[in-house]
Amino acid sequence: MLGLYSVLDMAKLSLLAQQANMAVTSHNIANVSTPGYSRQRLKIATSPSVSTGIGQMGTGMRALGVRREYDAFINAQINIEKQILGNWQSQDYNFMRVEGLFNESSESGLSGAMDEYWNAWQGVADNPSGSAERVNLISLAETMARNFNNKFNELFKIQSDFDANIKGIVDDINVLVDQIAEVNEKISWIEATGDAANDLRDKRVRFLDELGGMIGFSSFEDSSGQVTVLMESGPPLVQGNISWHLDVRPDTTNNGFYDIGWNVSSGTFTDVTDSITRGELRGLLEMRDTNISGYIDSMDKLAAGIINEVNKLHYYGYGLDGSTENNFFNPLSVKTNTSNDNTGGASIDAGTVYDNTVLTLDDYEIRFTGAATFEIYNVTDSTQVTTARINSVVDVDGSFAYTSGSTIEFEGIRVAITDGATGPANGDIVTVNTTGGAAGNMTVNSVLVSDVNKVAASEDSAGDDNLNAIAIAVLRDGNYMDNNTHSFSNYYNGVIGKIGADSSGASRSLLYKQDIVDQLNVRRESVSGVNLDEELANLIIYQQAYTASARMISFVQEMLDELVNIV
Repeated sequence: MLGLYSVLDMAKLSLLAQQANMAVTSHNIANVSTPGYSRQRLKIATSPSVSTGIGQMGTGMRALGVRREYDAFINAQINIEKQILGNWQSQDYNFMRVEGLFNESSESGLSGAMDEYWNAWQGVADNPSGSAERVNLISLAETMARNFNNKFNELFKIQSDFDANIKGIVDDINVLVDQIAEVNEKISWIEATGDAANDLRDKRVRFLDELGGMIGFSSFEDSSGQVTVLMESGPPLVQGNISWHLDVRPDTTNNGFYDIGWNVSSGTFTDVTDSITRGELRGLLEMRDTNISGYIDSMDKLAAGIINEVNKLHYYGYGLDGSTENNFFNPLSVKTNTSNDNTGGASIDAGTVYDNTVLTLDDYEIRFTGAATFEIYNVTDSTQVTTARINSVVDVDGSFAYTSGSTIEFEGIRVAITDGATGPANGDIVTVNTTGGAAGNMTVNSVLVSDVNKVAASEDSAGDDNLNAIAIAVLRDGNYMDNNTHSFSNYYNGVIGKIGADSSGASRSLLYKQDIVDQLNVRRESVSGVNLDEELANLIIYQQAYTASARMISFVQEMLDELVNIV
C-alpha cells in the first residue's frame, strides 16, 4: 500500500507539471505573431505502477519534455513552393519597370517617332528642294534616334540594376548559410544532452524559408539533428556546422555582368549560374540574361534594320549640292567576341562592314574544327555559310583554311583572327554580328546635320528629283524584318506584344504559386499555429489541475498533522 508520502510526491509532481504546462502555454501566447513559430506542448506520461498487496497501483505522472507541433512534410512542400514563388515574385515586380519604359500611349513613344520620321521623308519627296522639309527630316530623325538610344540605355540600366541585386542576394545567401550552420551546431549540442531545441529548430526553419525565397536547394536532417543544404546541382551550402559561400565574377562575354560561383575560397570558381532554377536569384538571372537581353536584341535589330535599309538607298542618292556616297545614319559596326569555353589562344579583331547591301543582320559563329580549319554558321536561321573570301580568295566548300592574321569576308562582314600565345583549338568559337548596340549607338550622320542640302532625295546627280526620297519613304511599308516577313512598325508592335505577354505570364504564375503557398501555410498553421482560444481554455484546465494538486498537498499535510497530534 502506498503511503501518504507517496501521495504527497504524486501531488508535487502534478503541481510542477501544471506549472510547466502554464509556462509552455504562456510561451505559445507570447509567440502568437512570431513568424515561423511552432506551438509547443508538454509531453506527459503516467509514472510506472508499483505492486501492492491489493494489486498494481499508479504513482502519478511525469513531465517528459516539451515537443513542437510540427509537420516536416508540409514544411518541405512550403519550402519548395517558396523557391518557385521567389522566382515569379522577382519577375512580376521587375516587369512593371519594363512595361513603363515601353508605354506607347503618349506622343513621345517610339512608334509615333518612327511614323513622324517616315512622314518627314514623304514631306521631302513632296518638296525635294525645300530647306524647311529637310531641316524637319533631320530633326525628326534625331528625335527617333534619341528614342532608340533612350530605350537601349534604360533597358541596359535595368539589366545593371538586376546585376547589382544579384550581387546583393549572393551576399545575403552567404549570411544565411552561416547562420544555419551556427544554429545546426547549437541544436546538436543541446539535443545531445537529451533536451529539445524547439525554438532553435523554429529559427532554423525561418532561415530555410528565407533562403528558399532566394535560391533553390534541397535539404535533409541527419541523426544528430543537423540539416544539410545542397544546391540544385549538388554542391553543398551547409553541412553540419560548416558553410560554403557563393561569389560572383564578371563575365566579359556578357557585358561584364556577374556569373555566380561556388566555394570560391578554395581558389577555384565553379560556375553554377545556369544550374540555379528557383528563387529570386533565378528570377533576376532570367530577367537580366533572357528577357531584358532579348528585348535589347530586338531593339538593336529594329534600329539596325532601319539604319541599313535607309543607308543602302541614301548612300547612292544625290543631294541638292550634287554630293553622294553619304550615309544618312552612322553605319553599323561589327561586334565580335570569343567564347569563355575556348581552350585555344586565338583572338578576333573588331571587324568592319565592307558591303552593307548584302548584310543579313543575323548572328554568326566562326567554329574551329581544328587548329587550321574553321566553318561559319548563321545561328539566327541555323544554316552554314558555304561561301567566304579568305585573304581575297573565294572559297565555296564551307570548310575554310585558317592562318594567323587571315582576313575573312562573308555576307558583307570583314574580320581577322590572330594567334595569341597559342593558336585556335578544335571546338573554339568566336561570335560575330552587326546589330549589337545598334539602338544605343543610332545617330544621324553629322555631315547631314551640318548641311541639309546633302540629304540625298534625288537619284540623279543633278539632285533635282525626288525619286530617292520616295524610295526611302516607302521603306515604311516594306517587309525588311524577320527574314522579310514584317515591316518595321509591325516588328516593333510584336516586341511590345511580347513584353505584355511575358509580363502577364509572370503575373499569372505568381498568382498561381501564391495561392499554393497560401493553402500550404493554412495547413501548416492548423498543425503548428497558436490558437488563442485553445490556449486560454488550456490555461483554465491547467489552473484547475494546479489548484487540485495544491489542495491535495494541503490535505496530506492536514492528515500528517493529525497523525503527529495522535502520537
